[in-house]
Amino acid sequence: MSDEVRLSTEALHKLGTTFEMRAEELSRQLSAFRRRADADALRDGFGSDEAARPYRELFDEAERALAQLQRRLAEVGGGIKETVANTQAAEDELVEIMRSVK
Repeated sequence: MSDEVRLSTEALHKLGTTFEMRAEELSRQLSAFRRRADADALRDGFGSDEAARPYRELFDEAERALAQLQRRLAEVGGGIKETVANTQAAEDELVEIMRSVK
């Protein structure tokens, strides 16, 4: 097994972009989810605040979880892109060092 590690900065950048795009899409979907499942809609659907309470709590938990997921996807995408930038800078520096040795 080789000790070499090959890293495609282009592929990583594309992956980071994909994470960020999914985070944006989730953000849009979360906004739509909030509009469709607000407290008034739940109360109207179940007939009273009391009957809707367990579903409102479930809605609140789902909303928080989706918002956390959206933030995490954006963070991961940004982190991958930062890694790409750092990797590219290190590769460029290594190329310059190798050129100066010749």
